Parts: sequence; C-alpha cells; structure tokens
Amino acid sequence: MKRNDIIAGIIFIVLGIFIFTQTIRYPAPLEKGHPGPGLFPNILALLFIGFGLALVLKARKLTSAGVEITPGPRKISNSLFVLAIVAVYIVVVNFLGFLVTSAVLLFLLMKKLRVTILKSAIASIVITLFVNLMFSKILRVPLPWGILGW
Repeated sequence: MKRNDIIAGIIFIVLGIFIFTQTIRYPAPLEKGHPGPGLFPNILALLFIGFGLALVLKARKLTSAGVEITPGPRKISNSLFVLAIVAVYIVVVNFLGFLVTSAVLLFLLMKKLRVTILKSAIASIVITLFVNLMFSKILRVPLPWGILGW
C-alpha cells in the first residue's frame, strides 16, 4: 500500500504539472471581472499537485513509522460505491436535473459513509445550492434543468 501511494502521488504530481503547463497559456478573459478559461484547469492542476504531494508525504511517513495499511472490505465497498454513484449521476443528471440529482446522490453518499440523517440532509442541500449558485448564477455555466424545470 505504501509503494502504491507513492506511485499514485507521483503520477498525480506529474499530471498536475502537465495540466498546469498546458493551461497557463490559455487566453485572458474577454470581459474584465470574469474568470478566464484557464481558471478551473489551473485550480485542478494545483489540487493534483497538492494532493499528490500529500499522498507521497503520508506514505513516506508511514514507511518510516513501519506501519502497513491494508484496505479492508468496508473501504473497498466504499470505493466501489463512490464509482457507482458517479456512474448513476452521469446517467440520471440530464433527466432529473442538477439540483435533485446532486442533492439525492450526496445524501446517499454521506449515509454510506455513516453520517447522521440530519447532517446528511442539511449538508447535501447546502452543498448543492452553493454549487448551483456558483456555476449557474456567478459563472453562468448552464446546468441540466431536468424534467422538473429547476
């Protein structure tokens, strides 16, 4: 597991550097005060580099401490559940719309990870509304309306 984390961390760092070098040359925004086309890829690149570095450092720390971590069945099932949720989201979001799909799937994901019902409901609604506000209102990115029209 330690070696896999180091390899994955290095891959993420290299991928982040590659993304950053490719997107740094994107043109500046046409309208002043609006983010340009390179904003999100650059943020993604920096996150890849940061999390890759964190993964490598954590794996090295565990190596020096002599700790061996093996994934249990619960961790594996959680990983598969996240992949399934993403696949369902891709299929359902255009039909049900962004707001409904995101709120329901975030709620299910939090319940799977053993968050209480109240916290899951509040967090999924708040996160969904925040992302909707950011993308549809501030950044003017169209999100799927779905059959409900909202």
